[in-house]
Amino acid sequence: QVNPWMLPQLGLGPSSRIMHTVSSRECQEHFEESVSARDLRSNFLRFSVLFGILHGGVTTPLVIATSALNPSVGFVGNATLNIFTMLSTFLVAPALIAGLGLKVSILLGMFCYCVYAGLFAVAAWVCPVQQKLLQLALFTVASCSGGVGAGVLWTSQGGYFGRTVDLLVRKEGAERPELTSSLAGTFAFYYLGFEVTAKLLWSGLQRIGAEGWAIAAGFTLVGLLSTLLMTQASNLSSADQGSSWRSKVTSATGLWSDPAVFLLSGLNLTFGFSAAFMNGYVNSKFTAVQIGPWAVPLFAAVTALVAALLSKVLGPVAIRAGKGVVLSLGSLAFFCIASSFFMLDQSQGWHGWLLALYLMQGLGRAVYESTSKGVFADFFPGRAVGAFANCMLQSSSAFAMCFFLSDVLQGPVLARIVLVLSVLTPLGYLSAVRLRALEQQRLAAKASGV
Repeated sequence: QVNPWMLPQLGLGPSSRIMHTVSSRECQEHFEESVSARDLRSNFLRFSVLFGILHGGVTTPLVIATSALNPSVGFVGNATLNIFTMLSTFLVAPALIAGLGLKVSILLGMFCYCVYAGLFAVAAWVCPVQQKLLQLALFTVASCSGGVGAGVLWTSQGGYFGRTVDLLVRKEGAERPELTSSLAGTFAFYYLGFEVTAKLLWSGLQRIGAEGWAIAAGFTLVGLLSTLLMTQASNLSSADQGSSWRSKVTSATGLWSDPAVFLLSGLNLTFGFSAAFMNGYVNSKFTAVQIGPWAVPLFAAVTALVAALLSKVLGPVAIRAGKGVVLSLGSLAFFCIASSFFMLDQSQGWHGWLLALYLMQGLGRAVYESTSKGVFADFFPGRAVGAFANCMLQSSSAFAMCFFLSDVLQGPVLARIVLVLSVLTPLGYLSAVRLRALEQQRLAAKASGV
């Protein structure tokens, strides 16, 4: 296969590069036709492992930023990251994928993640907590890079996952839902597994006296190594290659005329606010103070572990009891976190019992990662791209708003926001179900001529 990046070294002028680009695409199509199903599965396994190693390591600063840096710097930086994630998802990622393809976009996203972790290490090293402005400048640039990388990387990952499923359906003749569930389970296992491993490792190293900046620097090197090894992954084509950024935005905004999009936003918004509240306020004001900075990544690892384990359990529960019941369970977990804050704020300290908040956050995240997204797929069949773009928009905007508000509002106000959203979530779901039932009744009446 001809590598387009090698064309200048081959002495090819601009006029001949178009011909070789076409030739490269033909070679890519030939590779996809000739590769075996076994090699595709092996390639996806390698892709999942490298993605999990990178994501688990270089995104840990998001959790400990407000306790390792000046708290205001952590709040602003984390909010900036989520804003740039939204902008990147809609504006940057489609253009890169259309112009450079999935593999190069994945590599660029991974590199931006490494820049994020590297600049965090520099900010924690050269800047004492008192040097707020310099720390703010470094971590803001880091967060911009991390946000752009997140938008590009997750969009590209979805395309790579989808293309792998397409090819396996063709080669194995298996049912698409079965393949999707199987590959999604593989990816989630390594994604959450390495996230837990990275946070436990960070906590252990910090417990024995290692500086946060040194740990972040080490994780950055591991991320760069993962990025380098990812160059060996197969270069799969993108089904959406050639689509414009406008079509990406339209696919999401086109659903805004449907009230169900906003009625179903409850858990996305609640999860975003609760996660930001835990990562920003609880981590810095309670966990790091009452137990120690080393406990912040440790407890965050518990949240990820609980989410990974319960995600497998909630699927059968949703089938038997209904998705509405599971959504209500997730809302109850977030409600308990927010209501516990008022007891937490009035007591002398919970110390080890703070772990209960992280366990409840894990339950809420499990519902968000599984059932909540399944609800969107059920309500918007055939419009998955726009539906999941709205999911990301809702949760990312909640993250950003909460991190910004954490710098200007007190904890009780943020907790009350989570309380209100958790109560509205099941009500919004029931309203959306009722709305769809009425729409189906009207369509049935119209079809029967009544």
